[in-house]
Amino acid sequence: MRDSRLAKLCDSIELSVKDCCKDRISVSFSGGIDSTLIAFLAQKHCDVELIAVGIPDAHDLKAARSASELIDMELKVIEVEPKDMITEGMEMQKCLNLSSMEVEFMLPFWIAAKNSDNSILMCGQGADELFGGYARFRAEDAEYNLEKEVSDLLNRLPDRENKIAKEFGLELACPYLAKSVIKAAGEYSPKERIGKVGKEPLRKAALEMGLPEEIAQRKKKAAQYGSGSQRAIKSLMKHRIELEFEFETADIANSVIVATEPENKGWVETNVQGNILYAVIKAPNLGSLRETTEDFMACVSVAEKVSK
Repeated sequence: MRDSRLAKLCDSIELSVKDCCKDRISVSFSGGIDSTLIAFLAQKHCDVELIAVGIPDAHDLKAARSASELIDMELKVIEVEPKDMITEGMEMQKCLNLSSMEVEFMLPFWIAAKNSDNSILMCGQGADELFGGYARFRAEDAEYNLEKEVSDLLNRLPDRENKIAKEFGLELACPYLAKSVIKAAGEYSPKERIGKVGKEPLRKAALEMGLPEEIAQRKKKAAQYGSGSQRAIKSLMKHRIELEFEFETADIANSVIVATEPENKGWVETNVQGNILYAVIKAPNLGSLRETTEDFMACVSVAEKVSK
């Protein structure tokens, strides 16, 4: 017997995607479960263009190529040299009133919008917030409010994704943020939504709707960075951000390092001097840098509370 909650979730996602397909669409595509599922469903209702953006040989581009082959859809790959990322960032800053950090984070989406051949740009925004996909949600003793995560994202969309879409004359479509999908997801408790690897109900729904298991069960970081050796991954770490945290005591600073190291090993370099924690975060592309930074800062916040 089909689980009633799962049936509602599947139906709500399918209907939300269908409602977005009023014309030919482009999908900002990473090859992960979020963007692949909506692309897979959208092709039933309209012509779909998949757009993947990244630096040459980035692992997320490899994931996008793999996923597009698995669902038998054509993929437009936009490879951007690091120096050209800077040029695009300057152009973006001139057009939009965003912080320099937001410009860096939103560059892949900006480039996808710029290269869209259609009037509607669809993205997987909201899935990680709605279904607890970020690593910080799985940290021991993690404190989270998925409803607030979704609400905060909805408040940010007008100043970021929507502005970018409008800049290029596009309509933004975010199927996971439809009220019906949010309501269906709400029938699962936060712990059920997160599960062991994040987004458990979404993964089950994706399988139910016919998405290949290789994509539906793909872990978030595996989807972005692939399964290469640590040396190969580090060779792609072309983007970085430096952070500094001041704590009440040196003991708290050291405790935070111990608590965050398992989740961030290989992506974040940390050291403590007195009660100051210094962190250098590296990633192969700006989208990955954004996610890793958000996850790390959330882990730091949780670890600090536990350490006091």
